[in-house]
Amino acid sequence: MTLPPDVTRAALTAKEEALFELLERHPGRLFSRAEILERVWGLDFAGDDRIVDAYVKRVRRKAGDHLIETVRGAGYRRPGAPPQQQSLPHYHHLSSDALMLLDLGRRILRVTSTDGVLQEVEATLAANLQLRGVALLTRPDGGHRAAGLPWLVRGAAGSTGIPWAELPSVEGYEPLYTPDWGVHHHMTALLPLAGADTVWGTLAVVGAPGVTWDVTIYAQLEAVASLVNPALRLNMEIDLRRSAEQELRMLNAGLEARVQQRTEQLLRAIQQAELLNLLSRQLEQASSVSDLMRLGLPVLARLTGYAACAAWYPHAGDHSPALGCYQQDGAAIDGVTAAGTRRGGVSVQCDVNGQTLTIHAFDPQGVQRSQPDTVPLLESAAQSIAVNLSRHLHMQAMERTALTDEDTGLGNRQAFLSDLSAELAYATRHRSGFVLSVVEVANIRFLNATIGYAGGNDLIGRLARVLDGVRRTEDRAYRLNGATFACLLRLPSGVNRISALRGWQDRLQGTLADFVASAPFPLDVQYSDTVCPDHAGGVSEMFRVALDSLQPLTGPPATDRRYHG
Repeated sequence: MTLPPDVTRAALTAKEEALFELLERHPGRLFSRAEILERVWGLDFAGDDRIVDAYVKRVRRKAGDHLIETVRGAGYRRPGAPPQQQSLPHYHHLSSDALMLLDLGRRILRVTSTDGVLQEVEATLAANLQLRGVALLTRPDGGHRAAGLPWLVRGAAGSTGIPWAELPSVEGYEPLYTPDWGVHHHMTALLPLAGADTVWGTLAVVGAPGVTWDVTIYAQLEAVASLVNPALRLNMEIDLRRSAEQELRMLNAGLEARVQQRTEQLLRAIQQAELLNLLSRQLEQASSVSDLMRLGLPVLARLTGYAACAAWYPHAGDHSPALGCYQQDGAAIDGVTAAGTRRGGVSVQCDVNGQTLTIHAFDPQGVQRSQPDTVPLLESAAQSIAVNLSRHLHMQAMERTALTDEDTGLGNRQAFLSDLSAELAYATRHRSGFVLSVVEVANIRFLNATIGYAGGNDLIGRLARVLDGVRRTEDRAYRLNGATFACLLRLPSGVNRISALRGWQDRLQGTLADFVASAPFPLDVQYSDTVCPDHAGGVSEMFRVALDSLQPLTGPPATDRRYHG
């Protein structure tokens, strides 16, 4: 320590000398009271920090006031010479390498991607070097390439034909220069990029074929690698984060799509279950085959999503008429054939009593659509209709057996009584009428005894065919018992009953006369006509009057006499 000439070491006490020495060694530095106490008195000082002010006054009194400067509210310092500022060289005085690095640093500040940084590096080095390209390489676990594993290419610029993943591996922090890499002997530089504690990647530079680099180029490459290291690390992490965010968005979108798809599938499943339950209830309510089609086919159309649904049983060909065809809203479509519904749609087939039931869902306008995913459900629903159709057909067969005479095929006595009651009710409601005609072979027992029962049965069958052939479509014929037959003829309201009856009598009696004349043995055919409500108004009364009015065919009919008597 150098004191002023008028101050000697003996003039200052030990603490005063230590205080002055602290400020002297650090000219211009500002020390607070706490810092001076800590450095001069020690950490264990527990007194008032104003003791520093007292000692500063003592040193000033002994050495001079100008040697210690007070900064109000902050502390004390030893005045020193103003710091000398070092002048920087002018931009135009920089070397070409410094200018290149400065320009590269400015340019990489404007890019926001790894490929952008590499493109700037490639463009900058291409001015001095003949390059094929530059790339940022990492290994799967970071840093250098793991043994036996290819490089991961995080970004590249320049030629697209460089096999970056096949470049040799790098160990440690030292760069690797390969003068003859690849089949074309490219000059290659692998420059490790280090972080705080490890190498996180490698900057690869590949020169043009036949180009050689010297130590000056190596230094330039290493300087460039050091300059772009932070930018590459930052942008690579940004790129990875963007990729992760994009992948996450794609995963979320895919998840949302799958959730939406599953929700739609669940809703469709609920709707299909409701339609199947509705179909089951509808089929239970069907009382006939026509009801079965009317109630079931619209549900099947809704189940498949098509506008309409038709059914054939049995399916005889392209031009066979449909058993029924209905739209989703239950509206019937008439005149539908298989050929008319061939375009588009979906068909299923089921077995019903050995015959094929075909159910076809389609769009009447011929709209083409992809195969629906409800075909398995359509098959199950069609099978339900097939089971119910089989049941109804079986019931119809049983009804026909119960109401049909097995020898002649005409209605039997039970069918006659049921239809006679229905005709009476219809005539009462509509104020119309009908005719009950009874035909009987009175000598059938004699014939059975003389020509045999086979001959008598043949006679009965011929008479049944005669009555079935002479009646109109709306008329009905029955075999009541033995050789007694009946016919029901409906007379619409407003029609002259006498004229209508005469027409029927002329037609029937002429046919019966031919039948009697063609018989090889004499026949006693009895005949009567009873008109409702003119002659009788009840089932029993009608039947009784008809039987009581039976007369031989050769005589005038009883009803005729009653109309004119």
